[in-house]
Amino acid sequence: LLRSRVAELRAENSLLRSRVAALEAGEAGEGAAPSDAAVQEMDLAAAMSALRAHASVPRVAAAVGERLADLCADERSRQAAAEAGAIELVMAALRTHSEERVQCKGCAALGTICSGTEGGAEGRQQRAADAGALEAVVAAMRAHPQMAEVQRQGCWVLANVCCGDDGAALARKQRAAAAGAIEAVVAAM
Repeated sequence: LLRSRVAELRAENSLLRSRVAALEAGEAGEGAAPSDAAVQEMDLAAAMSALRAHASVPRVAAAVGERLADLCADERSRQAAAEAGAIELVMAALRTHSEERVQCKGCAALGTICSGTEGGAEGRQQRAADAGALEAVVAAMRAHPQMAEVQRQGCWVLANVCCGDDGAALARKQRAAAAGAIEAVVAAM
């Protein structure tokens, strides 16, 4: 009787270990957070959907930030991402997760989405500023002063969001200065 019970427990233990491994890999089936590899294969809509569905999972937030940065290499993609709400979604992740990887990848996504000088760039830059990107990026840089990649990505976001010479760009620059961006950039050097 004892041997059969031990065998049952071993089988159950093996099954539980398999489930834990699947959960850690993001392969636990419907409703489970996607693996990093799965996120890297997603299109814009799928990546944003994954972040909405798994907003509480820092690993997913970081993977989606990285994917968005990759997907937004051209103006059309940057504009589509902004129109789909990517800026606000990334901002929510930055506010939710203080982990270095999330902050770094979120900044990478914002920097890419806000890059460029094409007609839609100014609208994306203003949208990011309106969503609190300047303040969030300064906070990320202050929270991770020894993390060179957070500093680099943060500086890139600040440069892109503050780009321009019209009245709105000047207001973004003043807002960035008020948030402590100048001190954050100097400290990053």
